[in-house]
Formats: sequence, structure tokens, C-alpha cells
Amino acid sequence: MLNLTRAACLLALAGTPALATTFLFTGTFTEDDNVALIPFSTSATGIVTIESFGYAGGITADGSTIADGGFAPNAILFDGTGAEIGSDSGGHCANTGADSVTGNCDDPYLQESLAPGNYTLALVEWDNNPNGSLADGFTQDGNPGFTCAEFGQTGNFCDTTTALGTQRNGNFAVQISGDNLVTPEPATLIPMAFAGALIAIRNRRKVQSTF
Repeated sequence: MLNLTRAACLLALAGTPALATTFLFTGTFTEDDNVALIPFSTSATGIVTIESFGYAGGITADGSTIADGGFAPNAILFDGTGAEIGSDSGGHCANTGADSVTGNCDDPYLQESLAPGNYTLALVEWDNNPNGSLADGFTQDGNPGFTCAEFGQTGNFCDTTTALGTQRNGNFAVQISGDNLVTPEPATLIPMAFAGALIAIRNRRKVQSTF
């Protein structure tokens, strides 16, 4: 499980190059402006699929069952220079599940052909967007209750994709899969600081298959 505190990210991963590899990352935000940053690499050009399960729930590649009820996320992909190269905020009912309460398909589903190199996936709450490059932070940094404030309420995790701001929780789950995925070397720490605070993330590797 990914253990988060607040506002930026530190990730420790271990792994080796593999074909047809899938990694599952789960965790819990404590406030609306939290950001989960997940660095990964590819050793050769290939399709990488990024799929969220935290909003509507579902069954992951390894058979794990993820409960619904999490916040509606944005998934933003950055290249090794910190430039945004892709993003998604859900709406793919053909690829992801529909939430049992709202009926919305708000889990992001992002599929990209990636050249060899280093990448960072940023997972944020819906309505939080990059200010530019990854180093520039996000529009809601320092605004820990922005979702409920949009409905004149206090607290966190009000669903801004619904008319009444349905209450959600801080849980997320995201799966990254594809050929030639490479994780950082053991004990590698990759710090990214936003608003002077820290999110500590520890990876749990779920599925790896080779051929």
C-alpha cells in the first residue's frame, strides 16, 4: 500500500526490465490537494496502459478486488523533462467501471506509445491541473479543501463531477502495465516537492509475467 501524508512525493521502488509487466499502486489521500507521483521507465518503445480503479472499483490484473468510493482522479503523464505528454480524467465506460452510487465512469484510462526513457505519472483529484511542467506544481496546491468549497461546504473529497458534490473518500488505486516496463533500482528515492510538504510513497509490486 502507498502511505501518503501530504503535498509532494517520494517513491522507493525495486525491479528489473520485463515484458508484459503490471504494477498496482494503492493509497489514500488525506486532503484534496495531495499529489501522488509514480516514476517509471521503459526500456524499449511500446504501449503503456494506465488504468484507475479507485473511483468505481473493479478487479485488477492480478485478481485483486478494489472497492469503489474513492475520489474522482485526474491522471497526468510527464516525460523525463517534466513536460506533460498525456492526461485523462475518466468518462470511458467501455474501459472502466461505473460507480455504484453516482453511476459515473470517472476512473482515468490512458494508453500511450512510449519511447525508451523515464516518465512520471501524477495522480491528483479532479479539477486539479498542472500549472505547466511537473516542476511548476498544480493549480490547487495549498488549497486542501477545494472540492467541498465549490459546494459551499467544508471538508474533503466532495465529488465535483456530480451536481450535489457527493461525498467520497481519499482512496486511490492505479495500475500501470505494458511491455518493457522498468522500475527504479532498489532503494532509489525520487523526491518532488510541492508547497514545501511531503508525500512518502512505498510501492507494492503486484503482478509480473514474462515470455
